[in-house]
Amino acid sequence: MRMTMPILSTPDEVDTWLTEAGWYAGRDVRDESTGAVAAVVERYRAYGIDIEPSAAALAFIREHAFLRAVIDTAPENFAVFTPHLVFAGDAEEVAQLAMELRTELFPVGYDTYDGSTLLMDESGRFFFSHHTGAYYLGSEKYEAIMSLMGGGMADAEDYFV
Repeated sequence: MRMTMPILSTPDEVDTWLTEAGWYAGRDVRDESTGAVAAVVERYRAYGIDIEPSAAALAFIREHAFLRAVIDTAPENFAVFTPHLVFAGDAEEVAQLAMELRTELFPVGYDTYDGSTLLMDESGRFFFSHHTGAYYLGSEKYEAIMSLMGGGMADAEDYFV
């Protein structure tokens, strides 16, 4: 029997979900996350893509880095809130999406099931790069996580400039 997580529909439900993964109000892992940020910047550069985290992405990373929140229990699927380059081809896809959105994007997490990347732009909007396409999740953390967990993602092309 496949058990899935309930759809998150309020900020309190998101906070509870994140708390189960180790988050708490005021969490700051700036020192621990600096290496993860530098490593992902270097991995992207190795594929010819220059990225830099925005202030919004750094703030999210400082508060959420290294959390592993359960999305599905079978097969195990987690949202991992750590900057990461999952697949080599993702670097070019992220660069292409950033160009089409006319904004800078930075990876702030991924899912472990199919390696989709959670991205943030400098204004704090969240996008999701999935093998089926790119999606807009929301203008801030709660909206984005509720979209991610409830499937309410819009096509990112609706946000192209």
